[in-house]
Amino acid sequence: MKVLLVHSAYQQFGGEDSVVRAETELLEKHGDEVCHYSRHNDEIKQFGLAQKAAFFPQTIYSWKTSGELEDVVRRFKPDVAFIHNVYPLISPSAYHKLHALGVPTVQVLHNFRLHCPNGLFYTQGQICEACSGGNYLQAIRKRCYKDSYALSGLYALTLGLNRMGGVIDKISGFICLTEFFKLKMQKAGVPDSKLFVRPNFVHAPALAAGETQAGKYVLFMGRLSAEKGCWTLIRAFEQLPQVPLKILGTGPLEQELRDHIRGKGIRNIELLGFKSGEEKWNILRNSLCLVLPSEWYENFPVTALEAFMACKPVIAARLGGLPYIVEEGKSGLLFEAGNVGELAGRVQHLVENPAEAVRMGACGRQLTETKYGPEQGYSNLMKIFSQVRMA
Repeated sequence: MKVLLVHSAYQQFGGEDSVVRAETELLEKHGDEVCHYSRHNDEIKQFGLAQKAAFFPQTIYSWKTSGELEDVVRRFKPDVAFIHNVYPLISPSAYHKLHALGVPTVQVLHNFRLHCPNGLFYTQGQICEACSGGNYLQAIRKRCYKDSYALSGLYALTLGLNRMGGVIDKISGFICLTEFFKLKMQKAGVPDSKLFVRPNFVHAPALAAGETQAGKYVLFMGRLSAEKGCWTLIRAFEQLPQVPLKILGTGPLEQELRDHIRGKGIRNIELLGFKSGEEKWNILRNSLCLVLPSEWYENFPVTALEAFMACKPVIAARLGGLPYIVEEGKSGLLFEAGNVGELAGRVQHLVENPAEAVRMGACGRQLTETKYGPEQGYSNLMKIFSQVRMA
């Protein structure tokens, strides 16, 4: 099959970018031909005055994207377009142009950007679904996007025009990573016939002897930001001074967290910054468990699958897509989002019962080899592509 993969890469390499890379490798491994139409958000840093002036309207509709996609389609003749992120440089013009050219499109819903200007259903420290019904003015009032009236207004206008222009009708199918996400999209008015559930997948490498043993420290991997529950995590481990916590990642809260840890003389929490590759894998496989304390509607974090792959259980907030991934008492433990005491108790339970952590880790590993394996992921994707092409 000939697949046109459309993606605007983020300035800070993250989960979506990692998924795009994995999807490309999966398709090419099975003999499918992949053509990329991509932009990188780092381009914005190089914009001159004229480009900056044109940036806002081009976020709504990019004539550059429209023209380039027409050339790509004419040359490559794709069977389907596989879209991950169009904001801000590619813009929703991709949907209109591909529909006009008769190319079936499948949009992966990595976040809530289809109905929420900041894509998170989270603002000012709490979950917010005020815009899901189509009134995006709330986003401007609350400065939901980067605490900016202007940027919030831009994305509110973009979503409003998308709604008026029938963007949902232009897209052939939407991939939801969990059943939770599908329910939210149904509530927001996306037709059920266009919604497909297909989770992320991982390639689980063989494990060496001893890699299934319980480690001595707990691990967090992710963006250091409010919606990720970083303060809940820190406060829980302040109650567990004997339990080491290693934090991998960077983000807007990094310096504030470092200052807090240093100021209070906290000795059991270590911020290690961004790690990748073998270095990250070594830290993960020597841990006791992974903690996901998210306080927004987390979709399907790849880090959960990475933990399962390494035979590590996951302690996750009972919120969003996480309870659909982490099975209570089987592949991990759940706690009420934001509940410091309950999180501390869940961690303490695994510290005192390492054999249970090993059992749960083995269950998670089995899931990566079956339900979340690459072959299952490929089979599910081909079924979706076939359905939208026949529609």
